[in-house]
Amino acid sequence: MDNVGQILSRKYGYLTKVIRLRQNWNEIAGEVLAAHSEPVQIKGKTLFVLCDSPVWVQQIGILSPTLQPRIKKIAGIRIEKITGTFGMAYKTTHKVRPRPLMGKLDIDPADVERIADPELKRAIQSLVDIQEDRNG
Repeated sequence: MDNVGQILSRKYGYLTKVIRLRQNWNEIAGEVLAAHSEPVQIKGKTLFVLCDSPVWVQQIGILSPTLQPRIKKIAGIRIEKITGTFGMAYKTTHKVRPRPLMGKLDIDPADVERIADPELKRAIQSLVDIQEDRNG
């Protein structure tokens, strides 16, 4: 006898795949394409993507060979075909992690102390302090 989880998985298993795709869509499709498209359904090995403009439907078609291996790698789902459709749906806001404005500074404090120009010295010390505050 099957448990409830197995029954639900057989009946609605495709939903977990769509949810996984939606959660990773920004990484799979890139920020720009993800802002204009959303995976909505999987039928067999075909992914249906809803786009907010016919231009983005065309982009889905063009980028399909690139997106398929990314879907497999990132979401673990094998898709053989991606079909873009034009329409409007409720769109959730994708959370985009802010990228650091600059990498970790590799400045020796002794070098900062040797700077003769007081204004330049203050500016560089300020940058070092800001970076230390951000990186802990």
